[in-house]
Amino acid sequence: MQTAQPVQLEFDFGELPQAKQTPTPPHYDQPQNDNERLLNYQWEYKNGDKSALNAMYKLGYKIALKYINAKARKNRHIGELSYSEKEEKAHNAITYIIARYLRVQDFVIMESFTSYLYLRIQHELFYRRKVDEIVSFVDMETFYRGAKN
Repeated sequence: MQTAQPVQLEFDFGELPQAKQTPTPPHYDQPQNDNERLLNYQWEYKNGDKSALNAMYKLGYKIALKYINAKARKNRHIGELSYSEKEEKAHNAITYIIARYLRVQDFVIMESFTSYLYLRIQHELFYRRKVDEIVSFVDMETFYRGAKN
């Protein structure tokens, strides 16, 4: 009768995990379009210029409004939104991206800032939570006008 031999296990741990490298954001010496300008603002922010977020917000907000207005021409439901609702959605879209820079240290957009903004606009325009269907928002002027009658 043979006795069982103990099994020798060897583990190869290789190299220890190294710190994650943050990709270097793109930079353009002479930006040709809004996307390159936004990517330059990103580069400036990542290199210590906190005021670049203000410029990123202003340009991103303007582009977001253009995207929303373009969608409004093709979709009557979006076309029926008031101007202040469109402004709010544009604000929410660009603010979400800026918040990502503030919260996620290694967040970088490498190729198309405008595409990322467009996708965020899509989310703002079409995403609905179940709670949004339950809650009814009323404009204060409309509410008070109805209460007086």
